[in-house]
Amino acid sequence: MGPFSSFLVKWKTRNNVLEEGDKVKKSIEELSKGLDEVKKTTLALAEKVDKLNKSLADLSREVGKLSDSFGFIVEDVARSLLPTWLHVNMGILVKNLSRAFFDLGNKVVEVDFYGEGVDVNGDSVVVFGEAKARIHGEDVKAFYDKVQQVLRQKSRSKYTLLMYGLYVHPSAVQEALQREIVVVSPYTVVSRYSANGTSRAP
Repeated sequence: MGPFSSFLVKWKTRNNVLEEGDKVKKSIEELSKGLDEVKKTTLALAEKVDKLNKSLADLSREVGKLSDSFGFIVEDVARSLLPTWLHVNMGILVKNLSRAFFDLGNKVVEVDFYGEGVDVNGDSVVVFGEAKARIHGEDVKAFYDKVQQVLRQKSRSKYTLLMYGLYVHPSAVQEALQREIVVVSPYTVVSRYSANGTSRAP
């Protein structure tokens, strides 16, 4: 191969390398643009996710407020209805039921409604109650355990445990009967008490 032929081969090789280099450069530029687009899309998506999280947090707060409001409505209904119900069905005369807080020293226990009255025998009796829209077995257990903490520190001659709800799950019925808790709802009454066996000693 002569000098000129050798030069042509080198020239073509150089041109091929330059062309390949240009192609690689273009590919890198396109890849860079693509990465920029991905970055922009990711940032936009992150902003949308942040907005969605904020909206969900706002919704959760509003649902919580609604739930609290509904809970207070159920409590108000219970406080209005139960004094009459207790008198007619259990022979307990109590003027009113109100929210109560018991200071046990290391903590304060709150009950939805509490009242002091007398039973058919003229004996003093106290009523501890809780109101919930839906009552399940675990709710009955929690209420019972809470009241027992109060009873251990505050001597009561007789007491009645009462729960009021709009819906009573079958698990709540079993737990209530086992713990001698009266459960009242618009559709059912769960009680082991008779009309003249209204309360019990601790």
